[in-house]
Amino acid sequence: MSARLLLLATAACAALMLAGTAAALTDTYDGVAFSPFTIAPGNNDCVDENDPVLGWIKNCDPVNVLFPGQSLDVVVARLQAAGWVVAGGGVQYLQLADAAEPVPVQIQLGLPDGTDPTMRYHVRLWQADATLTVGSVHHEHGEPHKIDLAWDAAEAFLATPLCGAWCAHTLLPVQSSLQTVPGMWRGWPNDGLATVIAVTPPVQPPVQPPVQAKPRHRHKPKHHRAGS
Repeated sequence: MSARLLLLATAACAALMLAGTAAALTDTYDGVAFSPFTIAPGNNDCVDENDPVLGWIKNCDPVNVLFPGQSLDVVVARLQAAGWVVAGGGVQYLQLADAAEPVPVQIQLGLPDGTDPTMRYHVRLWQADATLTVGSVHHEHGEPHKIDLAWDAAEAFLATPLCGAWCAHTLLPVQSSLQTVPGMWRGWPNDGLATVIAVTPPVQPPVQPPVQAKPRHRHKPKHHRAGS
């Protein structure tokens, strides 16, 4: 092999190695990485993205609910208690611990909405780590299903019965940066914030009663009798 061919072969190998170690476009929560959007191969309603690890993919639904400290089974039980049922839907994927091996959806749940049998809230869930379950929720109707409501509204619908006034929110900066129109995704509002749904309300420090100032003792002036 000539020196030129050897150099070209070496450069090609180096390029392949760099491609294999390229950083994925992932968001993180508490140190756990996950795709900002689900990946839906072949779904033309979704958005083309040249991922550094996977190449061209279809970014589909925003990850918008996070369940810290909860296994997939715990999250499913909480949702079922709120009226959600196990349901079907297209298989979508997330990049998790190994960005080169996207993980297919682990369970899907739905909640019927209205008299149209195709209209529902729909959530896909993944256990991203032993300490975190993540999900993507939306509202849809029709055959095939089409998004028909703001992503943020579907997110709030799922979260409110589970955490009410103590729901927290966290910014997903990569998700926000990939939105061509700020605050919009696939034609519907998406603020780039995920709702954080803890198991219990955050512990609030005890409220200390205000310190009451001690009343100052007022001395009455002494009256002297005039001399006779």
